[in-house]
Amino acid sequence: MKQMKMKKPKYLDTGTLFENAMGHARKEAAKISGIRNKQKLIRTKEKARISLMTEYITNRIDSYITSFPVVSELNKFQKESMHSLVELKEFKRELGFLFKLNTIIKNIKKKNLASIRKTDNPEKVRKICYGRILSLKKDVVKSVEKLNAIGKKLSEIPEIKLIPSIIVAGFPNSGKTTVLKRLTGSAPQIAAYPFTTKKIELGYFMDKYKEIQVIDTPGLLDRKEEERNLIEKKAVNALKNLEGIILFVVDLSENSCPLEEQKILLLEIKGLEKKVIVALNKKDIASIEQIEKGQKEFGEFDFVLTGEDDTDLKEKIIEKMN
Repeated sequence: MKQMKMKKPKYLDTGTLFENAMGHARKEAAKISGIRNKQKLIRTKEKARISLMTEYITNRIDSYITSFPVVSELNKFQKESMHSLVELKEFKRELGFLFKLNTIIKNIKKKNLASIRKTDNPEKVRKICYGRILSLKKDVVKSVEKLNAIGKKLSEIPEIKLIPSIIVAGFPNSGKTTVLKRLTGSAPQIAAYPFTTKKIELGYFMDKYKEIQVIDTPGLLDRKEEERNLIEKKAVNALKNLEGIILFVVDLSENSCPLEEQKILLLEIKGLEKKVIVALNKKDIASIEQIEKGQKEFGEFDFVLTGEDDTDLKEKIIEKMN
């Protein structure tokens, strides 16, 4: 079973990075002993301080940079989700800029280690080296702050299994969560979804040996397109890249919304270019007139009456997905 896993970027604290690097280098270099020649001992310690200080910084930056996802390696859903949250040009620019700064630090180290071998004043060379590296601190901190903000957003993209999926849609209070629970036989898993203030709900059920995923995205497919902001519209676009069908839940009782408005939303969601099943829900509390009205209003669609038992709905879903 494949899962759409995406790298979770690390958080890099640059507040004391440079100071900690110098402290680490000083402490470790002080442990060097066993060299009788005083000048050689000083040179060895200063070389060690340059290497240890720069490597402390560059190793952490290297690890930080590689913790970010490689855009070209992402699947379509992940790529669209990422595009919904961040400006890819800005992301690539900042990552490239930080990589360049890290390369400069490595070159400063290399150059000063070469200089220290020839000088009579290795301490001066080390101080010059430290000064040049510290002059880059402001740029490093600024770049990392931007990337930390981007990384926080990317970390919230949910890990969705790469299996056939049912994307649940419909107005709030139409009974979507209840339908999800009845289909899967358990309470849904709750995960952060950065495109909306609400949480994504995930559930699973088996069709013989095949697992089917049920996804509800509150705050997205529960209102008209003109009511969605730009990020939400992009997020809906990302859902197009999931393999599966749309399950549109209709509130037959019309407590949440008139049937006519529910149908308008359904017609918009058909734009996701996926097969659609309509669950005419709450048949257990709807009147005969409301049920008949719902059957007439949604008669052009593949629909199932649902209430306390969703066996027919599950069979219809399996049939549609096969």
